Amino acid sequence: MPALTPNIENRVRKLPKPSNATQSLQPLFEAVSNAMFAIEDEFDDRVSEGRIDISVSHLSDPAKITIEVADDGIGLDQERYGAFCTIDTDFKRSKGGKGVGRLFWLDAFDGITIESGYRDATEVQAAVVRVRPQ
Repeated sequence: MPALTPNIENRVRKLPKPSNATQSLQPLFEAVSNAMFAIEDEFDDRVSEGRIDISVSHLSDPAKITIEVADDGIGLDQERYGAFCTIDTDFKRSKGGKGVGRLFWLDAFDGITIESGYRDATEVQAAVVRVRPQ
């Protein structure tokens, strides 16, 4: 089969648009879901030891609003970063992931910053996602 060339902008444009307030929160739910998966991968059966922090700043000014989701999960190691960079990945399929959460971010937010560390020989660093709605 020939290699197919993805068109990310067109793929994002074709995503279903929210028709109510709950659906408009889907990109935030995706970020929290990713944090939960990262904690599961890091802590296994000790998930209650994991931490997810959600912060919303400048709520009264839509032009400046910032949402931050931070966790102390496993982080974007080489394998997870490869999956993150793959559109429609099936990396989290066994957990119910569909591989499109990042596309919802691209559609909903004006800017996205992702900071991640991952386990080395001595420590685990937290992942942080910061977004600005459009």
